[in-house]
Amino acid sequence: KQMNKLQTILITGSFPTKLEIVKVDTVSPLLGKAFARSTLILGLIAVLLVALIIYVRYRSLKISIPIVITMISELVILLGFASLLRYNLDLAAIAGIIAAIGTGVDDQIVIADEVLNKDSELSQKWKQRIKRAFFIIMAAWAAGVASMIPLFWAGAGLLTGFALSTIVGISVGVFITRPAYAAMIE
Repeated sequence: KQMNKLQTILITGSFPTKLEIVKVDTVSPLLGKAFARSTLILGLIAVLLVALIIYVRYRSLKISIPIVITMISELVILLGFASLLRYNLDLAAIAGIIAAIGTGVDDQIVIADEVLNKDSELSQKWKQRIKRAFFIIMAAWAAGVASMIPLFWAGAGLLTGFALSTIVGISVGVFITRPAYAAMIE
């Protein structure tokens, strides 16, 4: 209630005291363009670093490339979803997307490790190994969603973007990109 009241006061300008504007600043469109370019470059560097770490872990392009393709696909889906809803991405929402992508890569590593596990019984088929990996992933998804729900109401809405983008991100991962990754492994 207090947040809505404050929002109404700010929008209508009906402050209970006299307001004196000391300074008004504008941000140049060139600065915004430079920020967008820097963001894209840093995003590309992050993808390359994750790809390098995955390659070092498995020493195989056959395993690394599908993980990277799935990670990029998940990012495109998340950004497309935000664009479709015309959702403005603030810093909290970007942090949520990063967390969701990180969780996604972790889930793919769980799937890869389950499939490549040589200690498993020989009679156990790879489909059973993937099912076991998906059980772990679904449990992590449920815990992630459950932990994000309180953030919708915490911090007067400051953490809503983080919670929403994390929930959407891990849900997209579990229901779209993880099955796609499993199909690639097949």
